[in-house]
Amino acid sequence: MLTGIISLIAYILMATLIYRKKLSALLALPIMAVALSIIGGVPANDILTEILGKGSLKLSTAYTTTMFGSVLAELLNRLGIAKSIVKLVAEFAGDNRFLLGLSLTLITALLFSTLGGLGAVIMVGTIILPVLLSLGITNQTAGALFLFGISLGGMFNIVGWQLYMDVLGIPKEQIIGFVSNFSFVSLALIVVFLTAELKDKKNILYALVSALLMVAGFVGLHYSRRHFFSANTLSIQSTPSTLTPGSVEIFSIILCVLIAYALYRAQTKQTDLPLIVYFTPFVALCLVLLFQWPFIPAFIAGIAYAVLASWRSDSVKVLNQSIIEGVSTVIPVMVLMIGIGMLISAVQHPSFAEHITPLLQDCIPRTKWQYVTVFTILAPLALYRGPLSIWGMGSGLVSLLQKTAVLSNSAIMSMLMSVGQIQGICDPTNTHNIWIASYLGTSTQALLRKTLPYAWTAVILGLTLACGLGYLNK
Repeated sequence: MLTGIISLIAYILMATLIYRKKLSALLALPIMAVALSIIGGVPANDILTEILGKGSLKLSTAYTTTMFGSVLAELLNRLGIAKSIVKLVAEFAGDNRFLLGLSLTLITALLFSTLGGLGAVIMVGTIILPVLLSLGITNQTAGALFLFGISLGGMFNIVGWQLYMDVLGIPKEQIIGFVSNFSFVSLALIVVFLTAELKDKKNILYALVSALLMVAGFVGLHYSRRHFFSANTLSIQSTPSTLTPGSVEIFSIILCVLIAYALYRAQTKQTDLPLIVYFTPFVALCLVLLFQWPFIPAFIAGIAYAVLASWRSDSVKVLNQSIIEGVSTVIPVMVLMIGIGMLISAVQHPSFAEHITPLLQDCIPRTKWQYVTVFTILAPLALYRGPLSIWGMGSGLVSLLQKTAVLSNSAIMSMLMSVGQIQGICDPTNTHNIWIASYLGTSTQALLRKTLPYAWTAVILGLTLACGLGYLNK
Protein backbone atom coordinates (compact mmCIF):
# COMPACT_ATOMS: atom_id res chain seq x y z
CA MET A 1 0.00 0.00 0.00
CA LEU A 2 2.83 2.42 0.88
CA THR A 3 4.48 1.78 -2.48
CA GLY A 4 1.23 2.59 -4.23
CA ILE A 5 0.81 5.87 -2.34
CA ILE A 6 4.40 6.93 -3.08
CA SER A 7 3.83 6.13 -6.75
CA LEU A 8 0.71 8.28 -6.86
CA ILE A 9 2.58 11.15 -5.20
CA ALA A 10 5.37 10.85 -7.79
CA TYR A 11 2.75 10.78 -10.55
CA ILE A 12 1.05 13.92 -9.24
CA LEU A 13 4.41 15.66 -8.79
CA MET A 14 5.41 14.98 -12.39
CA ALA A 15 2.01 16.13 -13.68
CA THR A 16 2.41 19.33 -11.65
CA LEU A 17 5.82 20.00 -13.19
CA ILE A 18 4.30 19.65 -16.65
CA TYR A 19 1.41 21.93 -15.69
CA ARG A 20 3.79 24.59 -14.37
CA LYS A 21 5.95 24.26 -17.51
CA LYS A 22 8.99 23.24 -15.47
CA LEU A 23 9.36 20.05 -17.46
CA SER A 24 8.20 19.04 -20.95
CA ALA A 25 6.20 15.90 -21.56
CA LEU A 26 9.02 14.68 -23.82
CA LEU A 27 11.31 14.40 -20.77
CA ALA A 28 8.68 13.79 -18.10
CA LEU A 29 7.36 10.51 -19.53
CA PRO A 30 10.63 8.53 -19.67
CA ILE A 31 11.72 9.98 -16.30
CA MET A 32 8.36 8.93 -14.86
CA ALA A 33 8.73 5.45 -16.34
CA VAL A 34 12.09 4.92 -14.63
CA ALA A 35 10.95 6.51 -11.35
CA LEU A 36 7.83 4.34 -11.11
CA SER A 37 9.86 1.25 -11.95
CA ILE A 38 12.30 1.97 -9.12
CA ILE A 39 9.50 2.77 -6.67
CA GLY A 40 7.64 -0.39 -7.68
CA GLY A 41 10.68 -2.59 -7.14
CA VAL A 42 11.16 -3.53 -10.78
CA PRO A 43 14.53 -5.35 -11.13
CA ALA A 44 17.33 -3.31 -12.72
CA ASN A 45 17.66 -5.77 -15.60
CA ASP A 46 13.95 -5.40 -16.39
CA ILE A 47 14.21 -1.60 -16.31
CA LEU A 48 16.91 -1.76 -18.97
CA THR A 49 15.41 -4.47 -21.16
CA GLU A 50 11.63 -4.31 -20.63
CA ILE A 51 11.01 -0.65 -19.75
CA LEU A 52 13.65 1.26 -21.72
CA GLY A 53 14.42 -1.31 -24.41
CA LYS A 54 11.15 -2.93 -25.37
CA GLY A 55 9.11 -0.01 -24.05
CA SER A 56 10.65 2.40 -26.53
CA LEU A 57 9.47 0.11 -29.35
CA LYS A 58 6.04 -0.60 -27.91
CA LEU A 59 4.34 2.05 -30.06
CA SER A 60 6.58 1.59 -33.10
CA THR A 61 3.58 0.98 -35.34
CA ALA A 62 1.97 4.19 -34.12
CA TYR A 63 4.93 6.46 -34.78
CA THR A 64 5.69 4.78 -38.11
CA THR A 65 2.10 5.48 -39.12
CA THR A 66 2.60 9.06 -37.95
CA MET A 67 5.58 9.45 -40.30
CA PHE A 68 3.65 8.30 -43.36
CA GLY A 69 0.67 10.46 -42.41
CA SER A 70 2.92 13.49 -42.05
CA VAL A 71 4.48 12.88 -45.48
CA LEU A 72 1.01 12.89 -47.06
CA ALA A 73 0.10 16.05 -45.15
CA GLU A 74 3.27 17.80 -46.30
CA LEU A 75 2.56 16.71 -49.87
CA LEU A 76 -0.91 18.28 -49.70
CA ASN A 77 0.78 21.46 -48.54
CA ARG A 78 3.51 21.60 -51.18
CA LEU A 79 1.19 20.74 -54.06
CA GLY A 80 -1.22 23.48 -53.02
CA ILE A 81 -4.16 21.07 -52.80
CA ALA A 82 -5.34 22.26 -49.38
CA LYS A 83 -5.28 25.94 -50.41
CA SER A 84 -7.20 25.23 -53.61
CA ILE A 85 -9.91 23.30 -51.76
CA VAL A 86 -10.44 26.16 -49.29
CA LYS A 87 -10.63 28.76 -52.06
CA LEU A 88 -13.17 26.71 -54.02
CA VAL A 89 -15.43 26.34 -50.99
CA ALA A 90 -15.15 30.04 -50.09
CA GLU A 91 -16.26 30.99 -53.61
CA PHE A 92 -19.12 28.49 -53.50
CA ALA A 93 -20.46 29.66 -50.11
CA GLY A 94 -20.61 33.31 -51.22
CA ASP A 95 -21.22 36.01 -48.61
CA ASN A 96 -23.71 34.15 -46.39
CA ARG A 97 -22.02 34.16 -42.98
CA PHE A 98 -23.73 31.01 -41.71
CA LEU A 99 -23.08 28.94 -44.83
CA LEU A 100 -19.54 30.23 -45.14
CA GLY A 101 -18.73 29.62 -41.48
CA LEU A 102 -20.17 26.10 -41.53
CA SER A 103 -18.62 25.25 -44.90
CA LEU A 104 -15.13 26.40 -43.92
CA THR A 105 -15.39 24.56 -40.60
CA LEU A 106 -16.28 21.36 -42.44
CA ILE A 107 -13.45 21.89 -44.93
CA THR A 108 -11.08 22.40 -42.01
CA ALA A 109 -12.32 19.09 -40.58
CA LEU A 110 -11.82 17.38 -43.93
CA LEU A 111 -8.27 18.66 -44.27
CA PHE A 112 -7.29 17.79 -40.69
CA SER A 113 -8.51 14.23 -41.13
CA THR A 114 -5.21 14.00 -43.04
CA LEU A 115 -3.17 17.03 -41.96
CA GLY A 116 -1.55 17.55 -38.58
CA GLY A 117 0.95 19.75 -36.78
CA LEU A 118 1.43 23.49 -36.35
CA GLY A 119 2.67 23.94 -39.91
CA ALA A 120 -0.62 22.65 -41.28
CA VAL A 121 -2.57 24.88 -38.87
CA ILE A 122 -0.68 27.94 -40.09
CA MET A 123 -1.08 26.95 -43.73
CA VAL A 124 -4.85 26.46 -43.53
CA GLY A 125 -5.45 29.18 -40.95
CA THR A 126 -3.88 31.93 -43.02
CA ILE A 127 -6.45 31.15 -45.73
CA ILE A 128 -9.58 30.40 -43.73
CA LEU A 129 -9.39 32.97 -40.93
CA PRO A 130 -9.14 36.06 -43.16
CA VAL A 131 -12.15 34.83 -45.18
CA LEU A 132 -14.22 34.49 -42.00
CA LEU A 133 -13.11 37.89 -40.71
CA SER A 134 -13.88 39.58 -44.03
CA LEU A 135 -17.60 38.88 -43.54
CA GLY A 136 -17.75 40.46 -40.11
CA ILE A 137 -17.36 37.31 -38.03
CA THR A 138 -15.56 38.30 -34.82
CA ASN A 139 -11.99 37.17 -34.25
CA GLN A 140 -12.86 34.95 -31.29
CA THR A 141 -15.75 33.30 -33.14
CA ALA A 142 -13.54 32.71 -36.18
CA GLY A 143 -10.83 31.21 -33.97
CA ALA A 144 -13.33 28.98 -32.21
CA LEU A 145 -14.77 27.71 -35.50
CA PHE A 146 -11.27 26.90 -36.70
CA LEU A 147 -10.52 25.01 -33.49
CA PHE A 148 -13.80 23.09 -33.72
CA GLY A 149 -12.94 22.13 -37.30
CA ILE A 150 -9.47 20.92 -36.32
CA SER A 151 -10.96 18.84 -33.51
CA LEU A 152 -13.71 17.34 -35.69
CA GLY A 153 -11.20 16.39 -38.36
CA GLY A 154 -8.86 14.98 -35.74
CA MET A 155 -11.49 12.40 -34.84
CA PHE A 156 -11.05 10.88 -38.29
CA ASN A 157 -7.28 11.24 -38.43
CA ILE A 158 -6.20 7.62 -38.61
CA VAL A 159 -2.76 8.47 -37.24
CA GLY A 160 -4.44 9.10 -33.88
CA TRP A 161 -6.42 5.88 -34.17
CA GLN A 162 -3.20 3.88 -34.29
CA LEU A 163 -2.18 5.20 -30.87
CA TYR A 164 -5.48 4.08 -29.34
CA MET A 165 -5.13 0.69 -31.01
CA ASP A 166 -1.60 0.19 -29.67
CA VAL A 167 -2.23 1.48 -26.15
CA LEU A 168 -5.62 -0.16 -25.59
CA GLY A 169 -5.24 -3.15 -27.87
CA ILE A 170 -8.57 -2.60 -29.61
CA PRO A 171 -9.42 -3.04 -33.30
CA LYS A 172 -10.14 0.01 -35.43
CA GLU A 173 -13.78 -1.11 -35.81
CA GLN A 174 -14.44 -0.15 -32.21
CA ILE A 175 -12.89 3.28 -32.76
CA ILE A 176 -14.92 3.79 -35.93
CA GLY A 177 -18.09 2.76 -34.10
CA PHE A 178 -17.66 5.55 -31.56
CA VAL A 179 -16.18 8.23 -33.82
CA SER A 180 -18.86 7.86 -36.50
CA ASN A 181 -21.51 8.60 -33.88
CA PHE A 182 -19.60 11.17 -31.83
CA SER A 183 -18.81 13.23 -34.93
CA PHE A 184 -22.53 13.98 -35.36
CA VAL A 185 -22.63 15.22 -31.76
CA SER A 186 -19.69 17.55 -32.41
CA LEU A 187 -21.18 18.76 -35.67
CA ALA A 188 -24.48 19.57 -33.95
CA LEU A 189 -22.64 21.63 -31.33
CA ILE A 190 -20.82 23.53 -34.08
CA VAL A 191 -24.18 24.42 -35.66
CA VAL A 192 -25.53 25.56 -32.28
CA PHE A 193 -22.39 27.63 -31.66
CA LEU A 194 -22.54 29.29 -35.06
CA THR A 195 -26.24 30.10 -34.71
CA ALA A 196 -25.74 31.58 -31.25
CA GLU A 197 -22.68 33.62 -32.22
CA LEU A 198 -24.07 35.19 -35.39
CA LYS A 199 -27.23 36.37 -33.60
CA ASP A 200 -29.35 36.42 -36.75
CA LYS A 201 -32.89 35.00 -36.65
CA LYS A 202 -32.79 33.87 -40.27
CA ASN A 203 -29.94 31.51 -39.35
CA ILE A 204 -32.41 29.47 -37.29
CA LEU A 205 -33.80 28.18 -40.58
CA TYR A 206 -30.31 27.24 -41.75
CA ALA A 207 -29.71 25.51 -38.42
CA LEU A 208 -32.93 23.49 -38.78
CA VAL A 209 -32.01 22.47 -42.32
CA SER A 210 -28.54 21.49 -41.07
CA ALA A 211 -30.14 19.43 -38.31
CA LEU A 212 -32.35 17.61 -40.83
CA LEU A 213 -29.33 16.90 -43.02
CA MET A 214 -27.42 15.55 -40.02
CA VAL A 215 -30.32 13.29 -39.08
CA ALA A 216 -30.52 12.06 -42.67
CA GLY A 217 -26.78 11.48 -42.71
CA PHE A 218 -26.88 9.63 -39.40
CA VAL A 219 -29.73 7.38 -40.55
CA GLY A 220 -28.06 6.81 -43.91
CA LEU A 221 -24.78 5.88 -42.24
CA HIS A 222 -26.36 3.24 -40.04
CA TYR A 223 -28.57 1.94 -42.86
CA SER A 224 -25.59 1.50 -45.18
CA ARG A 225 -23.64 -0.33 -42.50
CA ARG A 226 -26.52 -2.64 -41.76
CA HIS A 227 -27.29 -3.49 -45.38
CA PHE A 228 -24.07 -3.05 -47.35
CA PHE A 229 -21.24 -3.96 -44.98
CA SER A 230 -20.85 -7.31 -43.32
CA ALA A 231 -18.64 -6.07 -40.48
CA ASN A 232 -20.62 -4.60 -37.63
CA THR A 233 -18.39 -1.69 -36.77
CA LEU A 234 -20.66 -0.52 -33.98
CA SER A 235 -20.33 -3.67 -31.94
CA ILE A 236 -17.87 -3.65 -29.11
CA GLN A 237 -17.47 -7.36 -29.69
CA SER A 238 -16.27 -6.86 -33.26
CA THR A 239 -12.94 -8.24 -34.35
CA PRO A 240 -10.46 -6.78 -36.81
CA SER A 241 -11.75 -7.22 -40.37
CA THR A 242 -9.72 -8.73 -43.16
CA LEU A 243 -8.83 -6.88 -46.33
CA THR A 244 -11.90 -6.48 -48.55
CA PRO A 245 -11.58 -8.94 -51.47
CA GLY A 246 -10.83 -7.24 -54.76
CA SER A 247 -9.83 -3.90 -53.23
CA VAL A 248 -6.15 -4.33 -54.11
CA GLU A 249 -7.02 -5.22 -57.70
CA ILE A 250 -9.36 -2.22 -57.98
CA PHE A 251 -6.75 0.19 -56.68
CA SER A 252 -4.12 -1.37 -58.95
CA ILE A 253 -6.33 -0.55 -61.94
CA ILE A 254 -6.78 3.01 -60.66
CA LEU A 255 -3.02 3.28 -60.21
CA CYS A 256 -2.40 2.16 -63.79
CA VAL A 257 -4.86 4.75 -65.07
CA LEU A 258 -3.13 7.42 -62.97
CA ILE A 259 0.28 6.42 -64.35
CA ALA A 260 -1.06 6.80 -67.88
CA TYR A 261 -2.56 10.15 -66.92
CA ALA A 262 0.76 11.26 -65.37
CA LEU A 263 2.56 10.36 -68.60
CA TYR A 264 0.01 12.42 -70.52
CA ARG A 265 0.53 15.40 -68.21
CA ALA A 266 4.31 15.07 -68.57
CA GLN A 267 4.00 14.91 -72.36
CA THR A 268 1.75 17.98 -72.54
CA LYS A 269 3.70 19.79 -69.77
CA GLN A 270 0.62 20.54 -67.66
CA THR A 271 1.13 22.21 -64.27
CA ASP A 272 -2.45 22.93 -63.16
CA LEU A 273 -4.28 20.98 -60.44
CA PRO A 274 -6.89 18.71 -62.05
CA LEU A 275 -10.25 18.04 -60.42
CA ILE A 276 -9.35 14.48 -59.43
CA VAL A 277 -6.53 15.67 -57.17
CA TYR A 278 -9.05 17.18 -54.75
CA PHE A 279 -10.07 13.65 -53.75
CA THR A 280 -6.63 13.06 -52.22
CA PRO A 281 -7.71 13.71 -48.58
CA PHE A 282 -10.34 10.99 -48.96
CA VAL A 283 -8.14 8.27 -50.43
CA ALA A 284 -6.39 6.92 -47.32
CA LEU A 285 -9.51 7.35 -45.15
CA CYS A 286 -11.76 5.50 -47.61
CA LEU A 287 -9.29 2.65 -48.03
CA VAL A 288 -9.25 2.18 -44.25
CA LEU A 289 -12.97 2.69 -43.58
CA LEU A 290 -14.49 0.96 -46.59
CA PHE A 291 -11.92 -1.61 -47.63
CA GLN A 292 -10.21 -2.42 -44.31
CA TRP A 293 -6.70 -1.56 -45.51
CA PRO A 294 -3.95 -1.25 -42.88
CA PHE A 295 -3.00 2.35 -42.13
CA ILE A 296 0.49 2.48 -43.63
CA PRO A 297 -0.45 0.95 -47.03
CA ALA A 298 -3.44 3.32 -47.13
CA PHE A 299 -1.16 6.33 -46.61
CA ILE A 300 1.26 5.05 -49.27
CA ALA A 301 -1.69 4.72 -51.65
CA GLY A 302 -2.75 8.28 -50.84
CA ILE A 303 0.76 9.57 -51.49
CA ALA A 304 0.95 7.74 -54.82
CA TYR A 305 -2.49 9.07 -55.80
CA ALA A 306 -1.53 12.68 -54.99
CA VAL A 307 1.77 12.54 -56.89
CA LEU A 308 0.38 10.88 -60.03
CA ALA A 309 -2.86 12.87 -60.17
CA SER A 310 -0.95 16.17 -60.00
CA TRP A 311 2.13 15.11 -61.97
CA ARG A 312 4.46 17.83 -63.17
CA SER A 313 8.14 18.11 -63.99
CA ASP A 314 9.24 18.57 -60.36
CA SER A 315 6.96 15.95 -58.77
CA VAL A 316 9.83 13.66 -57.76
CA LYS A 317 11.63 16.59 -56.14
CA VAL A 318 8.45 17.64 -54.32
CA LEU A 319 7.93 14.09 -53.08
CA ASN A 320 11.51 13.89 -51.77
CA GLN A 321 11.11 17.23 -49.99
CA SER A 322 7.78 16.11 -48.53
CA ILE A 323 9.35 12.94 -47.15
CA ILE A 324 12.22 14.81 -45.49
CA GLU A 325 10.14 17.70 -44.17
CA GLY A 326 7.20 15.49 -43.21
CA VAL A 327 9.30 13.14 -41.10
CA SER A 328 11.25 15.98 -39.46
CA THR A 329 8.08 17.77 -38.34
CA VAL A 330 6.81 14.76 -36.40
CA ILE A 331 10.05 13.92 -34.60
CA PRO A 332 8.75 15.52 -31.35
CA VAL A 333 5.58 13.43 -31.60
CA MET A 334 7.62 10.29 -32.20
CA VAL A 335 9.81 11.01 -29.17
CA LEU A 336 6.65 11.57 -27.14
CA MET A 337 5.33 8.17 -28.26
CA ILE A 338 8.61 6.52 -27.25
CA GLY A 339 8.15 7.99 -23.76
CA ILE A 340 4.53 6.85 -23.71
CA GLY A 341 5.62 3.32 -24.57
CA MET A 342 8.16 3.34 -21.72
CA LEU A 343 5.58 4.60 -19.23
CA ILE A 344 3.03 2.00 -20.29
CA SER A 345 5.61 -0.77 -19.95
CA ALA A 346 6.51 0.47 -16.46
CA VAL A 347 2.97 0.55 -15.07
CA GLN A 348 2.11 -2.78 -16.71
CA HIS A 349 5.08 -4.54 -15.13
CA PRO A 350 3.80 -7.03 -12.50
CA SER A 351 6.12 -5.65 -9.80
CA PHE A 352 4.53 -2.21 -10.10
CA ALA A 353 0.96 -3.14 -10.97
CA GLU A 354 0.46 -5.26 -7.85
CA HIS A 355 1.04 -2.19 -5.66
CA ILE A 356 -1.05 0.39 -7.49
CA THR A 357 -4.01 -1.62 -8.79
CA PRO A 358 -5.66 -2.12 -5.36
CA LEU A 359 -5.64 1.65 -4.77
CA LEU A 360 -7.53 2.31 -7.99
CA GLN A 361 -9.90 -0.62 -7.73
CA ASP A 362 -12.43 1.22 -5.55
CA CYS A 363 -12.03 4.61 -7.24
CA ILE A 364 -13.13 3.69 -10.74
CA PRO A 365 -16.77 4.39 -11.67
CA ARG A 366 -18.79 1.26 -12.31
CA THR A 367 -22.31 2.40 -13.16
CA LYS A 368 -23.34 4.49 -16.17
CA TRP A 369 -24.33 7.39 -13.92
CA GLN A 370 -20.97 7.31 -12.14
CA TYR A 371 -19.10 7.00 -15.46
CA VAL A 372 -20.71 10.12 -16.93
CA THR A 373 -20.59 12.16 -13.71
CA VAL A 374 -17.04 11.36 -12.60
CA PHE A 375 -15.34 11.83 -15.95
CA THR A 376 -17.35 14.96 -16.71
CA ILE A 377 -16.09 16.52 -13.49
CA LEU A 378 -12.52 15.31 -14.08
CA ALA A 379 -12.47 16.31 -17.78
CA PRO A 380 -10.18 19.36 -17.21
CA LEU A 381 -7.46 16.91 -16.13
CA ALA A 382 -6.95 16.31 -19.85
CA LEU A 383 -5.42 19.80 -20.10
CA TYR A 384 -1.64 20.28 -20.07
CA ARG A 385 -1.10 16.62 -21.05
CA GLY A 386 -2.47 15.65 -17.66
CA PRO A 387 -3.78 12.36 -16.22
CA LEU A 388 -6.67 12.12 -18.71
CA SER A 389 -4.67 12.87 -21.85
CA ILE A 390 -3.51 9.80 -23.76
CA TRP A 391 -0.83 12.02 -25.34
CA GLY A 392 0.75 12.62 -21.94
CA MET A 393 0.56 11.36 -18.38
CA GLY A 394 -2.76 9.69 -19.14
CA SER A 395 -1.03 6.93 -21.07
CA GLY A 396 0.17 5.45 -17.79
CA LEU A 397 -3.23 5.84 -16.13
CA VAL A 398 -4.89 4.07 -19.06
CA SER A 399 -2.75 1.00 -18.51
CA LEU A 400 -3.64 1.02 -14.81
CA LEU A 401 -7.33 1.28 -15.64
CA GLN A 402 -6.95 -1.75 -17.88
CA LYS A 403 -5.24 -3.68 -15.10
CA THR A 404 -8.21 -3.18 -12.77
CA ALA A 405 -10.52 -4.79 -15.37
CA VAL A 406 -13.40 -2.59 -14.18
CA LEU A 407 -13.95 -0.68 -17.44
CA SER A 408 -13.88 -2.22 -20.90
CA ASN A 409 -11.28 -1.00 -23.37
CA SER A 410 -14.08 0.57 -25.42
CA ALA A 411 -15.31 2.52 -22.38
CA ILE A 412 -11.77 3.78 -21.71
CA MET A 413 -11.32 4.75 -25.37
CA SER A 414 -14.64 6.62 -25.42
CA MET A 415 -13.76 8.45 -22.21
CA LEU A 416 -10.39 9.55 -23.55
CA MET A 417 -11.86 10.75 -26.84
CA SER A 418 -14.64 12.60 -25.02
CA VAL A 419 -12.50 14.42 -22.45
CA GLY A 420 -9.91 14.96 -25.17
CA GLN A 421 -12.25 17.55 -26.67
CA ILE A 422 -11.37 19.95 -23.88
CA GLN A 423 -7.65 19.41 -24.38
CA GLY A 424 -7.73 19.58 -28.17
CA ILE A 425 -9.99 22.62 -28.42
CA CYS A 426 -9.42 24.69 -25.29
CA ASP A 427 -5.92 24.06 -23.93
CA PRO A 428 -4.08 27.43 -23.79
CA THR A 429 -0.74 25.63 -24.08
CA ASN A 430 -1.53 24.01 -27.43
CA THR A 431 0.79 25.46 -30.04
CA HIS A 432 -2.09 25.84 -32.47
CA ASN A 433 -4.16 27.72 -29.87
CA ILE A 434 -1.25 30.07 -29.25
CA TRP A 435 -0.74 30.73 -32.97
CA ILE A 436 -4.47 31.25 -33.65
CA ALA A 437 -4.79 33.69 -30.74
CA SER A 438 -1.69 35.60 -31.87
CA TYR A 439 -2.83 35.73 -35.50
CA LEU A 440 -6.29 37.01 -34.54
CA GLY A 441 -5.01 39.53 -32.02
CA THR A 442 -6.76 37.90 -29.06
CA SER A 443 -5.64 35.66 -26.19
CA THR A 444 -5.68 31.93 -25.56
CA GLN A 445 -7.73 32.60 -22.43
CA ALA A 446 -10.39 34.34 -24.55
CA LEU A 447 -10.54 31.34 -26.87
CA LEU A 448 -10.76 29.10 -23.81
CA ARG A 449 -13.77 31.01 -22.47
CA LYS A 450 -15.43 31.01 -25.87
CA THR A 451 -15.04 27.28 -26.54
CA LEU A 452 -15.11 25.66 -23.09
CA PRO A 453 -18.93 25.46 -22.65
CA TYR A 454 -19.29 23.66 -25.96
CA ALA A 455 -16.29 21.38 -25.47
CA TRP A 456 -17.51 20.40 -22.01
CA THR A 457 -20.97 19.72 -23.42
CA ALA A 458 -19.31 17.47 -25.99
CA VAL A 459 -17.66 15.58 -23.11
CA ILE A 460 -21.02 14.94 -21.43
CA LEU A 461 -22.66 13.84 -24.66
CA GLY A 462 -19.69 11.65 -25.62
CA LEU A 463 -19.73 9.84 -22.29
CA THR A 464 -23.50 9.42 -22.52
CA LEU A 465 -23.11 8.07 -26.04
CA ALA A 466 -20.62 5.46 -24.81
CA CYS A 467 -23.18 4.30 -22.26
CA GLY A 468 -25.89 4.18 -24.93
CA LEU A 469 -23.69 2.06 -27.18
CA GLY A 470 -23.22 -0.43 -24.36
CA TYR A 471 -19.52 0.16 -23.87
CA LEU A 472 -19.80 -0.18 -20.10
CA ASN A 473 -21.16 -3.71 -20.45
CA LYS A 474 -18.20 -6.00 -19.83
